Amino acid sequence: MKLLKIGISGVRGIVGETITPELVMDFACAFGTSLDEGRVLIARDTRPSGPMLHKAVLSALVSTGCDVLDLGVCPTPVLQALVHKLRAKGGIAISAGHNNAAWNALTFINRDGTYLNDFQGEEVLDIYHLERFRKAPLSRLGKVKSQESFLGSYFKRLAAFLDRPAIAAAGFKVVIDPCNGAGAGIVDLFCRALGCGLVPVNNEPSGFFPHDPEPRPRNAAEVSSIVRISGADAGFLLSSDVSRVSVVAEDGETLSEEYTFPIVASRRLEKEPGPIVTNLSTSRMIEDVAAKYACPVIKAKVGQSHVIQALLSEEGSIAGEGSGGVAVRSFQPAFDGFLAMGLVLEAMAAGRKKLSGLVQELPKYHIVKEKIYCPPSRVHSVMDGVEKLFEKDGPSLIDGIKVEGPDGWVHVRASGTEPMIRVVSENRSKEKAQEDLDRLTAFIAQLV
Repeated sequence: MKLLKIGISGVRGIVGETITPELVMDFACAFGTSLDEGRVLIARDTRPSGPMLHKAVLSALVSTGCDVLDLGVCPTPVLQALVHKLRAKGGIAISAGHNNAAWNALTFINRDGTYLNDFQGEEVLDIYHLERFRKAPLSRLGKVKSQESFLGSYFKRLAAFLDRPAIAAAGFKVVIDPCNGAGAGIVDLFCRALGCGLVPVNNEPSGFFPHDPEPRPRNAAEVSSIVRISGADAGFLLSSDVSRVSVVAEDGETLSEEYTFPIVASRRLEKEPGPIVTNLSTSRMIEDVAAKYACPVIKAKVGQSHVIQALLSEEGSIAGEGSGGVAVRSFQPAFDGFLAMGLVLEAMAAGRKKLSGLVQELPKYHIVKEKIYCPPSRVHSVMDGVEKLFEKDGPSLIDGIKVEGPDGWVHVRASGTEPMIRVVSENRSKEKAQEDLDRLTAFIAQLV
């Protein structure tokens, strides 16, 4: 079955099946048309399909009369920061982030450096479906310019935002695995900016992913081993676009990606208390952290676009998801892996604690996750069956189906990035969390 995921923030699929130059050009034309000319920034990660899609996007934008500032291989949060700084009309990130190398995607960025909001996304989709693309005459075709020296200003601003003197004084040694993605080579600049020693892993921008570029424990064995051998203070795994991060403690413990957000929030809310925004599928650890600082928690649908929109509309302090994505509004309203790593190091330096010590301060829950392949044609009937299963429990239907109890919860929803049904179970009891997950996955497998 050919798979294509279309949403307000962009389009993603498997290269050669659903992601083709023709489709990419049409979507890029729709985005360019929606901007009514002006300057657009484009960037990509290192996937082998990136150069092909990059050329298609560039040609499409020029045909609509947009001037293009080409950043080449560049992390998505850096692209987002530059869109806002340079007052561009928007940007396009060519990257499938945490998906494997067979996938690629276009993510559309608005003039504020955030994912498109609902209104902007619907406008692009309407233009795409109606094929009402602007076709600029020769005299109005866009121009293309390459931008090469842009990382220095980003890391200078990042270092100024963080407590760099404390981080540098701590003399941290860190292991970072950018998975040969957009962060490869650039993590060197990150560590230099903060005064940290770096032990790099998979740090060549080759596009060969030695493991799935999804930051989570199952992909962290290499980092864990090197942290122990090198005596590093922390290890980090990045998604291919540097929007998500998971961490490894100094003793080699591979921590769930769920820990990134509460570790960062614990530090950030000390300095800048305010509403904290998350989704319905994130660990209750974040709610306990918010309660410690008497900060309200605002729940949004899963996905960076929804979470960031809520962060802005509710004037929140910080936002994040259990996937390892974190955004701080006063820095930039975008999931930024460099910022997340910097805030973890800042928390360690300010508290003079090891990473394992920061983890021990967090409440203990057990969270387990599973995803079940589900053809798009079956999603509605499967979700309807799950809703009927829980109808006596008064489930929340804001985003999929979620049922909460005093000690835990379960959440079932259709993935926005893959043809999967995602099932998440969390409980104070490890056995109960796994039991609930197994029961649900078995029930859903029968429906699929």
